[in-house]
Amino acid sequence: MADQITDAKQQQASATAQQVNIAAAKELASYVRSTLGPMGMDKMLVDAAMNSVVTNDGATILKETKITHPTAKMIVEVAQAQEETCYDGTTSSVVLTGELMRQAEDLLSRKIHPTKIAKGYIIAGKRAEELLDNIAVEVTDELLYEVARTAMTGKTAETEKDALAKICVEVAQATDLDNISITRRSGGKISESLAISGILVDREKVHHNMPDVVEDAKIAIVDVDITLPEFAQQIQVQVSDNTAVQEFIESRKDQLLAIAEQILKSGATVVFCMRDIDRFIQEHFAKKGIYAARRVARSDIEAISKATEARIISSIDELIEDDLGYAKKVEEVQVNDKPLVKITGTPTSDAVSVLIRAPTQHVVDEVKRAFDDAVGVVSVAYDNGKVLPGGGASYLYLSRELKEYASTIGGREQMAVEAFANTLEIIPSALAENSGLDPLDTLISLRQVHTTKGGSTKGVNVEEGGYIDMIENGVVEPLEVVSQAIVSASNIAAQILRIDNIIEMKPEAQFGDDNFDY
Repeated sequence: MADQITDAKQQQASATAQQVNIAAAKELASYVRSTLGPMGMDKMLVDAAMNSVVTNDGATILKETKITHPTAKMIVEVAQAQEETCYDGTTSSVVLTGELMRQAEDLLSRKIHPTKIAKGYIIAGKRAEELLDNIAVEVTDELLYEVARTAMTGKTAETEKDALAKICVEVAQATDLDNISITRRSGGKISESLAISGILVDREKVHHNMPDVVEDAKIAIVDVDITLPEFAQQIQVQVSDNTAVQEFIESRKDQLLAIAEQILKSGATVVFCMRDIDRFIQEHFAKKGIYAARRVARSDIEAISKATEARIISSIDELIEDDLGYAKKVEEVQVNDKPLVKITGTPTSDAVSVLIRAPTQHVVDEVKRAFDDAVGVVSVAYDNGKVLPGGGASYLYLSRELKEYASTIGGREQMAVEAFANTLEIIPSALAENSGLDPLDTLISLRQVHTTKGGSTKGVNVEEGGYIDMIENGVVEPLEVVSQAIVSASNIAAQILRIDNIIEMKPEAQFGDDNFDY
């Protein structure tokens, strides 16, 4: 980012803290504004090794972009909190924050005190949160489906959003988000994505002689290498003849056999290891009819543990029968000529897995991000029970209502509330601009229709220009997403405006310094 703070005193010489912070917020908002809406553009993120990510997901862009400005980092943290809480609305919250700071810039030039602006923003944010209930619609199964479709519109997943939306609603209604695991597999069609009751793990058995199916599986989960301890592998031994060499090899085999037998003694018939499994132990497991998979991802290990009620073991010597989990069936299934492990019939029946398919790895990664957001917002809408018209309709409604509300506020905070109301129009304006429409003409027509009865559900028609009824056309978003985005933006803008100086901190005390706290 251009506005890096390398010397606080030098920055202060040419600009006030408010000016520096306003510039940072506006710059950050400009990065993601063009990604907003169904016609939003993508960003290519490239690291030092020339690895790239192509996405229009605001949360991913902010997470992966190298940002050094402290104020921008504050805004990113708020946006990340929005993502973690509501799974969507990240881009909107950043765009709103940038516009609030731009509006504040004008108010500051008119000698309005920063604390007055901050207070007005907080007042407006709280009032907006209250007003949203007036246009909220009760959730139905059909609206949940539309929430999912809306969340995926404008993303790579859009081509098959109907099929993916159906999966979103099914899994969101079936279980909590914590019980949903998502597996990606390239080399197929997006329409081939599916959901199952159980766990899917993108791994396969470590030895071809191991069984493909294990019924009534007793599952051991190990997060360390199943082999000799590291110190034992580094021992150097000098031998004088072949007999001694053979004795040493047999001794090593006996030690490895003891490790394998310790696992078998517990009664385990399936072993999932987060790290590696020694080849000798793999062969021994195969002879005993044990199914084993290695290098299983941490997220999959945790999902298996939760679903099967198996305890994750770090010391093989301490593995006992009570540590094992259970599944009615563990089997390998072929997907695009490559196996996946499928675990069904677990004690925790809430476990659900989704397999995301796409032609290439880049595409499947982006579809997975879109699906993550979609299933998250569907879950939020399902839990909250209310949705709002999309397409910027709710923001225009709030803008109109807050302009009327501002006249009831005394003092200079009134001007801040009016500025907040004007800020909200940035969302429909950006939607229009990103769709190739004239933002000013679009806003004028929308302002006019919002003064009529039933106009509060009208939003930007990104396809043909003008406006359409968002509820009738199935463009909806959870009330919680919009509410949180507005409140987050108002709070962070108010916090930033209260900063009147940027001061460089002294470096932390290092070990050995006189002032180091032992």
